[in-house]
Parts: sequence; structure tokens; C-alpha cells
Amino acid sequence: MGYAFEFERPAAGGTFSLNNWQMGFVREALREAGAAAGQGLEQVLRAPGLEPTGQTVDMAKFLSNDNWHVTSEEAAFIATRLRLAADESVIADLLSFFDDAPAEAGQWIADFADFNARSAAHEGYRVR
Repeated sequence: MGYAFEFERPAAGGTFSLNNWQMGFVREALREAGAAAGQGLEQVLRAPGLEPTGQTVDMAKFLSNDNWHVTSEEAAFIATRLRLAADESVIADLLSFFDDAPAEAGQWIADFADFNARSAAHEGYRVR
């Protein structure tokens, strides 16, 4: 099982996928970036400027592939927050806590941020 993400309005480059293991690292990055929250878990690093806000997306959208719709506004917020967390070294600090984090994990997160940025122009995306 894995996760497939597709633009709400089809367009070239409108798909992205991660397996369950990869998605686990992305979810942790979403949480630390304040881009997604919920499910009883909180940020560990609590980096200033990355606190959850009213725009923070419900983590439930990333815990299953049940055709959740991530809106354009949510996707833009996710992209912004993940990029800020990467720029502030929060992602690198987070990944250093995981013994099984491969070198590619940071790239998976960056690619997910890029997909979110692109999807904002296409009415967001579906989590399948």
C-alpha cells in the first residue's frame, strides 16, 4: 500500500506517490512544520514561526488514502511551511532523530513540498 496524490483538475505533472515508509517521514515533517496537526500528537522541536495556526491541515488527510481533498489553499500552506522548515534546518534536525532515515528522506519531503506548490494552481489534490 502507498499514497498517490493527483491534482483535483488534471494537468501534466499532476501526480506524485510515496510508499507507506516514505509517507511516515513526510507526515513527521508536516507535523514539525506546523503544516498538519492532530491525531493526539504534537510537535517535538517546536521551532519558532512553525507553530500550528488556523490554516494547519488536519493530519487525518494524510493517514489514509481515502480520496481526501487537499484544497488549493491547504496545498499552498503546506508547501510554504515545508520549505520554511527546510530553510530553518528543522527538517534536517528532525530526520537526525530517526535511525532508519535514509539520505533520500529530505528529498522526499522537498518533492512533496514542490508537488503541493504546483497543485495549488489546480484546485488542490486528492490523496488516494
